[in-house]
Amino acid sequence: MKRFTLRKSAKSTIKRHIIFILSTLLLLQSGCSAGSLETLFKKKAEESQLPSAQEYEASYRGDALALIAVVEDTHPAFDLDDVDDGYEQAKQDFIDSITEDTTEDEFVLLIQRYLATLRDAHTMVHRVYSSDFLDLNALAIGDELILLDSDDNLTDTRITHIGGVPIETVFETVQEYFVAENDAARESNNSIWSLNREMLELAGCDINDKSANISINQNGEISVEEVEFRNVYLGGNTYTKEISSEMIGDIYYIDMNICNDNAKLDMEAKALKKAVKDGVTKVIIDVRDNPGGNSSACVKLIEAMGMRAPRFGAYIKYSALAHKHYKEFPSKGTETYKPKKSTAKRNDKINLVVLTNGNTFSSATMMATFVKDGSLGTVIGTPSKNAPSSYGDILYYELPFSGIDVSISFKRFLRPDTETDQRILMPDIVTEHNEDILETAINYLS
Repeated sequence: MKRFTLRKSAKSTIKRHIIFILSTLLLLQSGCSAGSLETLFKKKAEESQLPSAQEYEASYRGDALALIAVVEDTHPAFDLDDVDDGYEQAKQDFIDSITEDTTEDEFVLLIQRYLATLRDAHTMVHRVYSSDFLDLNALAIGDELILLDSDDNLTDTRITHIGGVPIETVFETVQEYFVAENDAARESNNSIWSLNREMLELAGCDINDKSANISINQNGEISVEEVEFRNVYLGGNTYTKEISSEMIGDIYYIDMNICNDNAKLDMEAKALKKAVKDGVTKVIIDVRDNPGGNSSACVKLIEAMGMRAPRFGAYIKYSALAHKHYKEFPSKGTETYKPKKSTAKRNDKINLVVLTNGNTFSSATMMATFVKDGSLGTVIGTPSKNAPSSYGDILYYELPFSGIDVSISFKRFLRPDTETDQRILMPDIVTEHNEDILETAINYLS
């Protein structure tokens, strides 16, 4: 029997994807007490005919009603008419799906499915995912799940069914639970989560404790193979340093693994400024697999090279939850800032390249957007799964009964170039699957 295995590189991809989800969340824990939200509950009950404030009992149903009220009061999508047409039905399904027998794991999945309707990868429930994945190395491209060989190259073999369920149905289930801000996100989610035990169970696949049967199509020849599940360790970090730099020949290379504005960043910005002063003309900033953080860290690196970033626009929504986190914020109202591409200033002496991939996210996506929209340099790699115009700057909310944490965006960011694609940041040079992005950049600068 042919055996397909999950290569080390594929395991790392799954591990990086999970850590990327967890790492996008700020280290901020807070919530609104039931008392401080009582007025909000009553207001939302009147507006949307939800149960009265007295019915927000200590139960999963009470948590669901509380979450809906806080999300609708906090998230900018409701002001900007950017809510999916199916939101109201999804909200009702969320409430109706909760019974006396609902377990915590089931409730968390219901929250995840409800929040996914907002199409905002920053607004999410905190949870530990099942770490059992089919022992396969595969890549989703469009509607197909394609097997990779031992060198991570695409093969001519497609997975058509898992546990008797068509792969298209599995993909549809994945998209119900994982936000896709663009096509890059959709393919990334399908590549990872179509192999996850929990998602396969939700899709109705016939699987057992140890394995599942997959149907494959190799040049028109159909066969069925048994593939085992493997527990993938999801803990730890994928990098040893937040940010570091080195010379690669005459290129000043910065490996930026997270956008933290701290003493380490300041030291690297100072070193970069000195290098430019001493005559360095080629710079690579690598934000592949960078989950984001603080965009001011990106601005500091840009300014260290004698450049100025273009300005993102922002729509800020104030709410009871925002006021709970930041006392200086009002409990209602909005602010709007227009994007401005013309604030950008290039240093013509510097040939700057920024490297991106699918896991470039949040503030790291902003770094690439600054450079592309401001014509400060060249972006090389693959598109980010995070839209360049997206929601962000999250607030944490702890559900009053279960204590489950969710993060909710309270800002909408608009990329400086309003006349280009708002959903996806296309690199200036798009690399192919399995192409060495850093090597491509070095060759480009040479």
